[in-house]
Amino acid sequence: MQELRHTKSNLEGRKLETDRDINLDEKGYYGAAQTFLTYSYRENLFAQLDRLVEAGKTVDGLIIDLMQTGFSLPLDALAKFAQYAKRLLKPTGVLLFVKADGAITLSKDDASGGLTLNVYDSPFGIFARHPLLADYVCATVAGIDRRRLRGGGSTLATHILYNSIPVLREEGKAAKADFSLPAPQNWVLQLVDDYASVESVVRTLEARNQLPADETLRIMQEMESQRFIYPIFARVQFLSNCYHNRKRFRLGHYMVAAGILQESELRELLEQQQEEGWGKQQKTYLGLLAVRKGYINTRELEVLLDDQYLYGGYNVDRIKDPTTQERSFSADSMRDSMIGSLGAIDTAELLQSLSRGKKTGLLTVENRDKSFTVAFLQGRPTHAKLNRLVGIDAMTEFLVDWSEGIFVFKDKATLPDLEDEECALVPALDRILLDSALYQDQVNQILSNLPSGKNTILERVWNFETLWNKAQERKLIYLDESPVTDQDKARILELISHIDGLSTLDEVIRSFDVWPCHMILKAVQVLIDNKLVSVQQASLFRPLTVFQKITTEIQQVIGREDNKAILEASLHYVHGDSPASHRFNIDHEGRVSVNLSQVKRSGAPVSAVLLELRRWMEAYLAYCRRQSNPAVIDEIVTRIIDTHKA
Repeated sequence: MQELRHTKSNLEGRKLETDRDINLDEKGYYGAAQTFLTYSYRENLFAQLDRLVEAGKTVDGLIIDLMQTGFSLPLDALAKFAQYAKRLLKPTGVLLFVKADGAITLSKDDASGGLTLNVYDSPFGIFARHPLLADYVCATVAGIDRRRLRGGGSTLATHILYNSIPVLREEGKAAKADFSLPAPQNWVLQLVDDYASVESVVRTLEARNQLPADETLRIMQEMESQRFIYPIFARVQFLSNCYHNRKRFRLGHYMVAAGILQESELRELLEQQQEEGWGKQQKTYLGLLAVRKGYINTRELEVLLDDQYLYGGYNVDRIKDPTTQERSFSADSMRDSMIGSLGAIDTAELLQSLSRGKKTGLLTVENRDKSFTVAFLQGRPTHAKLNRLVGIDAMTEFLVDWSEGIFVFKDKATLPDLEDEECALVPALDRILLDSALYQDQVNQILSNLPSGKNTILERVWNFETLWNKAQERKLIYLDESPVTDQDKARILELISHIDGLSTLDEVIRSFDVWPCHMILKAVQVLIDNKLVSVQQASLFRPLTVFQKITTEIQQVIGREDNKAILEASLHYVHGDSPASHRFNIDHEGRVSVNLSQVKRSGAPVSAVLLELRRWMEAYLAYCRRQSNPAVIDEIVTRIIDTHKA
C-alpha cells in the first residue's frame, strides 16, 4: 500500500510524516510543525495504524482517502477508526474521511473526552474549521483541487469563522511589536487589533497585499497554534453545532471546548467560585476568575460572552422579557450580516424581507445535506442554486419544500460559481411566490390522496415498459392540465428507476435531486392515473421474518449443516441460476436474507419478489418434511404463522 501520496504543499515549512519523515524547505514559518498523515483505504490499513500505535505516534490530523471506495464502510470498520482516533490524535486533533463529494470528521474537541462527528456535503467544508488540514488534503489526495477551497464549506461555520474576532495573547503582542516575522505573517499580525473581525483582516490583505483568503486563514491558524492569539478555529464547530441544535452552553464549557481551559482548570475555577459564595448563575464572574488566573484577558472575555449571547440562545431570554437589560455585543460583527432559523420566519417571508430592504448580497440556507444559495441585487433575486437544482427550480423547491434550516445573509457578498447563466432568475420575486403557492396547493392535493402521504411506498407494475410505450402514444397531462413534454418523459423514465417498492415517496424525492419536489409529485400522479405504478399493499419484510423464524426453529430439529443444504437445494430447485436466485442469500450459519440492492438494481416489483420467496419457502418445507417428521415441521410452521398474523 502506498501509505502517503504527497506533493509539495503551498504551505511550505510544514512537516509531513509517514514511517519516514519528509522535510520540506523551511521558509521562516512559526517552527512547531503540525503532523498530518494521509492513507488510502486498503486491506492492510489497520495493520499500518497498529504500527503507529505501537510506536507511540500522535498526530494532529489523520486523513483517510476514500476517493475509490466512498463512504460504504462496514460498521465495525468505523468503530475501529474511532478507537484509533482516540489513541493516535493529539488534543483537538481530527480524523478525516474524504471523498470527491463529501467529508466526515471525528475530532477530539468534545469537552467530555469523546469524539465529535461532523458531516460535510463537500470536502471543502473542512476549510472553515481546519484550514491547515484542508491544505494537506489538497496536497496529498488526488482529485481535490485547492483552488475551490475558498468557495466551499458550511454556510454557518464559515459565517462564524469570518465574524470571529482574534484577540492577541501576550506572546502575540510581543511578536507584533518587534516585527520579527516574515512578511505575510507580519501583515496578518499587524491587522489583529482585538476588534477587527477575521473577515476584515482577510479582505484588507486581499486588497492591500493580494494575499489569498485561504493563505490568511492558514497563517491565523498557525498564530493560534503558537498561542499568539486566543483560539478561534477550535470553537467554530462547537458554536455551529450549538446554534444548529438550539443548545445553550455555559461559559466554562465553552472555554474548555475552545481549548482555552482544561477540564481540571475549569474544576478549580468552579471550586473557587463556590468558595467565594458565587452561584452557577454568575457566569460573568467565572470569566473574571479566568481573567484573574491569567487564562484570558478582559477583551477575550467580552468576545466569549458575545459568542455565548449570540450562538448560545441567551438573547432569547431578552426577547421573551423585554425588560431584561440587553447585553452589549459586538455590533460590527453583525452589522453587515443576518443569521437565523427557519421556523421563526418562513421561506417566503425571509425572501420578501430581503426584497423590501433592497438588499444586495448572498443568502445561504442549510438543512441537513442540502444548501440553498440565492444572490440579491437591490432587493431582486438574480441567481439561485440548491444542490443540483438551479434557477427557478431551486427557488420553487426552497419555497415549497423547506420549513427548517439555518440561514445567513451576507451583505455585498458574491459567489462566482453562482453567476452562471443556468442559475439566472428571470421572473420577479412576486411571480415566483405566486407560482410557488400554486405548486404548494398541488403538492398538498396529491399527498392527500395517498394513504400515507410522503411515507407511501409505490411500486411500478410488472409490465411497465409495455404500458409506458402505449401511454406515450396518447397525450399525457399533469394535474394542472399542462402537457407532459418529451423532456419531461425522459425525466420520468429516470424517476421510475427510484420507485422500487421498497423506498418511501419521501426517499424517492430525496434521491431524485435533479427535479423539484412538486414536479416529482406531479409526475407520480401521472404514473398513478395511467396505472403505471401502484401503492405497495404487501410488505416484503413480514413474510421474510416468518421464513427466517421457520428456518431457525427447523435448524434446531434437523441440524445446521442439513438445514443449510436443504435451503441451498430448494433455492436451486425453484429458481436455478435465474436472476431470482441472486435476490436471496444464505450465510454460513444457514440464515436467509434478501439482497435489497439487487432487488433495486433489477427493478423487480416487490410483489414478484414475494412470489419468488413464497415458492422457495414451499419447496424448502417440502424437503424438510421428507428429512424429518412432517407433523413436527407443520407444528412449527403453524405456530410461527399464527404468531405473525396481522
